[in-house]
Amino acid sequence: MRITAVDTFPVALPLSKPIQMSHVTIAQSNNVLVKITTDEGIVGWGEGVEAMDVTGENQGRIRAALEYFGALLIGADPLKRNDLWIRLRRSVAGNTTAIGAIDIALHDIAGKAYGVPVAELIGGAGRARIPALTLMGSGNPDQDLATYEARYATGFRWFKVKLGIGAPDDEVKTITALSASAPDTVICGDANGAWSEQESLHFLRAIDGLRVRFIEQPTLNRDALIRLSTSSPIPLCADESARSLEDLVAIGRTAIAGVSLKLIKHGGITGVMRGATLCDTLGLAINLAGKIAESSIAAAANVHCAAAMSDVAFGCSPANQTLAADVTADPLEVVEGYYSVPTGPGLGVEVDESLVEALLA
Repeated sequence: MRITAVDTFPVALPLSKPIQMSHVTIAQSNNVLVKITTDEGIVGWGEGVEAMDVTGENQGRIRAALEYFGALLIGADPLKRNDLWIRLRRSVAGNTTAIGAIDIALHDIAGKAYGVPVAELIGGAGRARIPALTLMGSGNPDQDLATYEARYATGFRWFKVKLGIGAPDDEVKTITALSASAPDTVICGDANGAWSEQESLHFLRAIDGLRVRFIEQPTLNRDALIRLSTSSPIPLCADESARSLEDLVAIGRTAIAGVSLKLIKHGGITGVMRGATLCDTLGLAINLAGKIAESSIAAAANVHCAAAMSDVAFGCSPANQTLAADVTADPLEVVEGYYSVPTGPGLGVEVDESLVEALLA
């Protein structure tokens, strides 16, 4: 089997409701889809998500990298996923989002060629359902409690509160109220580096003793995060401070409790699963996360990875949960708080190119 074509599709995915973060409000996600075609008629789809604050790669750069890599891939055997992943990483520094999109598409092709779901290619599904970590947070305790209660009623049990939006004392009230909620819930928070080291310490001490699984990236500075982790009463998770596989090794030598793995940061399914192995070795908990908004393509890749990992103790948040439009007529859905791992060959997602066309940026 040989690759005959690599096509790119820049898309703008609209959110059903804007998502507020400490430094930005997002109403749509600028992504790039990649379609890899083979001489045997098997087609694979991948996806890269714009995330300037995490990878520094916007939609234009992702597309340019995909087009550059596409020329390198013509004529290659798509089943040699590991060799191609290493070749692309060595050919250009960075560009992990584009490499990740290609890697997802190659896994989609391999699964279809072998007639198995992607999870079976990467170690086998250890679980058939993945609890969905849902994002929320407005800085208003009453509003956030109402959001929690509404989502709890639909089956969600894992909640990540976006912090650094409102006054810290108000957000302490939110975390306090949620930690006193139903005992079957998992509560965590993510400040996206909004606070200084001292502000972070004040917040962490204010929620000491509450039922909180972890707080993610309270401050951007990695040295400060490491210092905080030695005294924090709440486990800390690194995201923006864990941008590469090499970063995981450095963080594993500290008191930081876990890291956020992302397809865009680590180079797709291959990179994320390598990261998971490192986390197992280093004793780091894993938060497996999409980047705010992704179609069912990247969401499926996340779910397959979560199914094959030994554990995702800090949760999994495929990011198609809040889309107003997707690229498939049968999108991945959260049912009673869970994603079911797709059982069809490859990613298990049938992309509708007419829907892709309607979303072109």
